[in-house]
Amino acid sequence: MAAGTVPTRPPARAYEPVFVPHPGDVLRLLTALSIPAAWIVSGPLSSLVMALAAGGTWVLRYYARSRSEDLAGQAVLFLGGAFSVLGTYRTIAWLDVVVHVSMLAVLTTMLGNMLVHHGMLPAAGTRRQDCGLLLSVTALGVLFAVLWEIGEWAGHSFITPEVGVGYADTIGDLAAGLLGSLLAAVWFHRAAGPGSRP
Repeated sequence: MAAGTVPTRPPARAYEPVFVPHPGDVLRLLTALSIPAAWIVSGPLSSLVMALAAGGTWVLRYYARSRSEDLAGQAVLFLGGAFSVLGTYRTIAWLDVVVHVSMLAVLTTMLGNMLVHHGMLPAAGTRRQDCGLLLSVTALGVLFAVLWEIGEWAGHSFITPEVGVGYADTIGDLAAGLLGSLLAAVWFHRAAGPGSRP
């Protein structure tokens, strides 16, 4: 290595760039089949929720870093959507916070993987680069959390008042989203592997 060159890790890559069917795809298929089922059980808004969850599972298929990360993310997306369809959040109040933390951790990790994979974020190698990557990934997660709350407000205002909103709910969701983003940033950093940190 030439003098003065900063060593870096190779960019993160999808765990299977070429589609190879495996048992983890069963949950992906189940989530997709839940879209019409959600419409029957709870109406078109619930169907849209499951459609978003299903879309997320397919993005994970190409941007998770391992099958285990893929499967864990699928489980969070599917359960988060299913709880919404079944009205579980209304009967178990604390579950909303748990799902917000988990969902934001999954979505933030997935987006971070995607951006590094396409060279839009650097694969960190030095301490300074690592700090920048941690901040960037956390900020992406917070942006997701804000967009989520805007989506809830829009659903409440323009689709159905059954979508829960309110000051306490919004602040609690944003705080949970921030925690999920921080967890994702730490996981993202650790999963990248040890770099050269001069």
